[in-house]
Amino acid sequence: MANTAETEVPLLSADPPELETLEIEINGPVGTLTLNRPEALNAMSPELIGELTTAAAWLADRAPLRALIVTGAGRAFCSGGDVNWFKRGVTDENVDLPSEVRRGAEALHNAIVDIRRIPYPVIAAINGPAAGAGMSLALSADIRIASDQAFLAIAYGRIGAAPDGGMTYFLPRVVGPAKALELALNDPNLDADAALEAGLVSEVVPADELLTRARAKAEKLAAKAPYYVRMTKRLLHESWIGREPRSRSSRPTSRRYRPSSSPTRPSARSPRSWVWPATR
Repeated sequence: MANTAETEVPLLSADPPELETLEIEINGPVGTLTLNRPEALNAMSPELIGELTTAAAWLADRAPLRALIVTGAGRAFCSGGDVNWFKRGVTDENVDLPSEVRRGAEALHNAIVDIRRIPYPVIAAINGPAAGAGMSLALSADIRIASDQAFLAIAYGRIGAAPDGGMTYFLPRVVGPAKALELALNDPNLDADAALEAGLVSEVVPADELLTRARAKAEKLAAKAPYYVRMTKRLLHESWIGREPRSRSSRPTSRRYRPSSSPTRPSARSPRSWVWPATR
């Protein structure tokens, strides 16, 4: 995991980065980012998190797009953190699991912040389970459409961990503070209809129509004036806290990323407060 959190993101080019655990498909003005670990229900391994930082930076700063769809390969959107990663920390006494988790959470945090910086609409096409960090990823999108086979789960309380990946930032902004606290404490498995009722998704469609519906929505939004879309996103996001949260790696388009793994004291508004406060 140390290699993931300390890997430098290559200087960004106009071409999509070459990735192994993610796929980026460009189809005219619409792109699709697919989490591609179907055998592991698209769980967030250190490798996937590392590649997500690369992909998110490219999508925010260089991608020639006007809309993006985020989805998962196979039958899951994203099942959260990779349990094999956590098991390794339990079975191998040479692994410092808290430090690895902290570095991984910070890398994930930077990826989520970059996704939030994307200046065009981001649509999460939730095709199956979205749990833990996978639900955080879905909440970071501007619009969420769910398959009738999807379900959402906060899940952190089930392992005694503080929510990460922006969960506590996005959830109250999507459903309101009171409902967010109720959902976080009760931590139910929300099927697609329950997620729709709670306001977590805007619509539910049959599984075989999900990507078609998401693409139709993306193409409609892509046809709007880019300046209008960019400024509307920015102003609405900033209206919550005075300015949009930024990661320390948010710099001009040609940038390198090397986060510090040392603990810091986050401010009340700092997006660092999204990430594993119990481990710092």
